[in-house]
Amino acid sequence: MRRKGLVLPVMMVAAALALPAAAQDAVPIGPAAPQVDQPRPEVDLPNSIIAAPDEAGPLPIAPVLTLDQDALYLSSSWGLRAQARLEAEGEVIAAENERLTELLSTEEAALTAQRATLPAAEFRRLAEDFDRRATQIRRERAQAVQALNAWADADREAFFRAALPVMGEVMQERGAIAVLDRRTVFVSLDAIDITGELITALNASIGDGDGAVPVPQDQPASPSGQTGDPVADQAE
Repeated sequence: MRRKGLVLPVMMVAAALALPAAAQDAVPIGPAAPQVDQPRPEVDLPNSIIAAPDEAGPLPIAPVLTLDQDALYLSSSWGLRAQARLEAEGEVIAAENERLTELLSTEEAALTAQRATLPAAEFRRLAEDFDRRATQIRRERAQAVQALNAWADADREAFFRAALPVMGEVMQERGAIAVLDRRTVFVSLDAIDITGELITALNASIGDGDGAVPVPQDQPASPSGQTGDPVADQAE
């Protein structure tokens, strides 16, 4: 089951890493990526839930049940844990991006200040090296975001795999042969929606799923891969 509706604050982290441009006279690292037209948003199918008479009694027997997939995941103990972890890891990535941006900005300023005192060939070599390392860092930070988003997808898929046996039990209790995503149903009675019932059952049976899918660890990086003053060290 694919992820939809999940709040992913880290999707904007890659754009937040606005690394400084190459120093003056540096060789361009390549053409800009072409712009891709954004796909048009899907039009939601109109749907409605009709409230059943408020009468005490056994749950209705129905061959078809409905549920809200997003609410089932995000409102469960598993989904709440995953969302909190996703936001926390996204903040770590954003903080590392900010740190690298400041370090690269400082290095670029130092390199530019040395231009007047360095031979043209030496300055060009240092500028090209700076461009290569800045490009590598952009790539690594984008990969960190991709890895975290891939974890979110894998965690959601693991949740639904773990939920299937419990869902099957609820179906048997209700005499159902199918469960449909509520968004695909034009109109239905709320009595056949099992979202809340299933959340309660899943919280009791599978818990929050902590550790089911290991979270990728973001590795702090150095813009130069060395300690000390990177520009001064290279100029020596």
